[in-house]
Amino acid sequence: MKVKIAFWITTLLLFAAVAYISVTTVIQPVFTKNPLPKAIIRSNPEERKKVGKDEIIVPDDDTIQSSETGGNTKDAGNKLLEIRRKEILLRSRLTLATEDSTYLVLDLINNKAILELKGIPLHECRILRADISNSIKLYPADALLNWLAEPFVLRNVEATIPKISFVEKIAPKDTLEANKMVTEPKEAKLGDVFVVMDFDRNLRLVMSQSEQPDLDGLKLISDLRRKYSKLEISRSLKALTKFNREPVKPQIEIVIPKSDATILYKALPLNPRMILRM
Repeated sequence: MKVKIAFWITTLLLFAAVAYISVTTVIQPVFTKNPLPKAIIRSNPEERKKVGKDEIIVPDDDTIQSSETGGNTKDAGNKLLEIRRKEILLRSRLTLATEDSTYLVLDLINNKAILELKGIPLHECRILRADISNSIKLYPADALLNWLAEPFVLRNVEATIPKISFVEKIAPKDTLEANKMVTEPKEAKLGDVFVVMDFDRNLRLVMSQSEQPDLDGLKLISDLRRKYSKLEISRSLKALTKFNREPVKPQIEIVIPKSDATILYKALPLNPRMILRM
């Protein structure tokens, strides 16, 4: 009898522990709406002068709601949201056109990644696959547009390839040694590409190559993926001691050819900006 009571008590405790872990680490993060940070839109006359006289003003939520109420049709609301998307894209491009720095345009509607300078495309590649987290896809359209209203600024980046590559050449001491040097040093190997870019407003962009990596590249990519997986696991474990989990980081992962991924990563400045269209 005592054995049965101990068995049922142990079973109930284990069931309660599993239920608590599931609620805090799985159910709560899924059903809790974590608000996306709003972009700070320039509204100051002095800042508008920096951008230009022809700056595009993005309508606010009240304007959209009143317009949708007046139209009272789903098509009118969709058209208005599409117009606002285009306004946001043009406004962001106009803002960055005043700067002497390259920036990235991530167009998830047309599946393109474009490297631009002052509105002129320098390099364009096709996005073969794009995975967008539910924290972005399931968010209300109005709030999502507020999140996209300004270019994103890079805060931190980690990659499996160096930003700048060097080829070391040893200069000969005299002419005799120079004549003996028939071949020059080989160029550095073009490594496999996996890049994790953390932007402001809590956005993470993961860029990986479509080609199968070699053994060395696979190890570097696996180590980097494992590092960020451990960070997510540690956040889940911390949630066990609290009743509130940290906000979920919205993530976009794109797969592009290796050559294009190398060009985009190495051509961008140290603290680039990115325009996101979706």
